[in-house]
Amino acid sequence: METSKNEIIVPVELTKILATEPEAAEFFNNLSTSYNRGYCDWVGGAKNEATRQTRAEKALLMLKNKQKTLKTV
Repeated sequence: METSKNEIIVPVELTKILATEPEAAEFFNNLSTSYNRGYCDWVGGAKNEATRQTRAEKALLMLKNKQKTLKTV
């Protein structure tokens, strides 16, 4: 089965945590493909499940603060 280069697979951890925060989920869904891919690759790229969960929680905070990129302040 072939997949499109633009297809983004949202990690389960990020999906679950965004389900609890509709405003952050809406912001995430309205981001461009490249920003979405950045968040998904960062969260989903972790090999350890605990690390993916921690990254998803950090991503939620950034999305709630309307941050497009994975910058730390």
